[in-house]
Amino acid sequence: MENKKIIAAIDLGTSNIKCAIFSLGSDGLPKLIGSSKKKTKGIHNSIIVNINDAIDSIRSCLIEAEKKSQIHLNKINVLIDPIEIITTRLTKFKKINGSKIEKDDVSFLLKEAKKQVELNNSKLSNIHIFNYKYIVDNKLFKDFPFNIYADQFSQENVFISVPKNILKNITKVFHSCDIEINKFISCSYALGICYFNQDQIDYGCGIIDMGYEKTSLALFKDSSLVHVSSFPIGSNHITKDITRGCYLSEIESELIKKDISIINNLDRELNNNEFLSDKYFSETKFRKISSKFVRDIISARLDEILNKIIKEINFLHAESIKQNLIFTGEGSRLNDLKKIANAKLSNYIFDTSLANFKPYRDINRELLACYGAVKILTEGFVSEAIAVPNKSHRDKSGFFTRIFNIFN
Repeated sequence: MENKKIIAAIDLGTSNIKCAIFSLGSDGLPKLIGSSKKKTKGIHNSIIVNINDAIDSIRSCLIEAEKKSQIHLNKINVLIDPIEIITTRLTKFKKINGSKIEKDDVSFLLKEAKKQVELNNSKLSNIHIFNYKYIVDNKLFKDFPFNIYADQFSQENVFISVPKNILKNITKVFHSCDIEINKFISCSYALGICYFNQDQIDYGCGIIDMGYEKTSLALFKDSSLVHVSSFPIGSNHITKDITRGCYLSEIESELIKKDISIINNLDRELNNNEFLSDKYFSETKFRKISSKFVRDIISARLDEILNKIIKEINFLHAESIKQNLIFTGEGSRLNDLKKIANAKLSNYIFDTSLANFKPYRDINRELLACYGAVKILTEGFVSEAIAVPNKSHRDKSGFFTRIFNIFN
């Protein structure tokens, strides 16, 4: 029997799989009762690449979390951000002819938009749908314009979609582990919920998750998630660049990446010698390698990542997002990333605090995406629409009538 007071989430990372099990208290707030972290096998950038290895690693992670929580899970929510994730924004219009705008009008336009998105690419499945902009007789409304008399009404919707085959393969793996998937959730979307408050989401903000082999973005504006994307460049690519460029081992290159200062000769030892210290040569023979050459390698890859981020944000024409960006993930720990990004991105602000995420105490930062997922599921999000069957129309389903509000 399903225990509605138990919510579980699992983050399918490229390096690690992380599972968290929460119990809903009498105050409605989730309490972490069990968690686990395992090395990822058979999964790369949220895609199953080896069924058997993926089953083994996920099963191992689930068993440990269940053992700690003393809970047997029937359902779980899965956090993913594959590089194939697609954001579609679509506007639909309806003539009202002097009548009041009703909830059915919003549902109708959303249903029509969903039909068009599915017709355009039947191989995609929507994991998130948001109501974004409302235009009533050429006037922009921030909130739902219910009971407003109008001649014409339009709304813009945001669809976050993933190829069906990716979801099918993940579902197959979890079925093999005897557990059902309740919902797929964008990992970067969940992280954004951890970091931002309602005012920031209204004004414009974004989370940039620089992971091991990919970088994911979730951009918010006007109380909605407006864009999600992921590209296959992460902090490990910097390590590999150093390895190839300097003929070092990956262990040595990783140490250099994390230790060396990138801007203005960041280390006194490097300043004096202008070459890498012998302390970095643990597996290869010491030789003179210019510290500037290493910094140039790191900066070149960071420039590539930042240029892609700028392009994504500029496409939205939302300058306010640039004033409230947060970098997270393994790549965000690089020395002087803030200096490099601020020099390149001008007014961008970086903040790694969790001042806005107050409902949970003693947060395990490795489980942030899981915390965010649970908050979405328990409190909802102001503009996300959830499909529910319409009982009065058995031949029709998917009327988007349930609107969650996360901050009320």
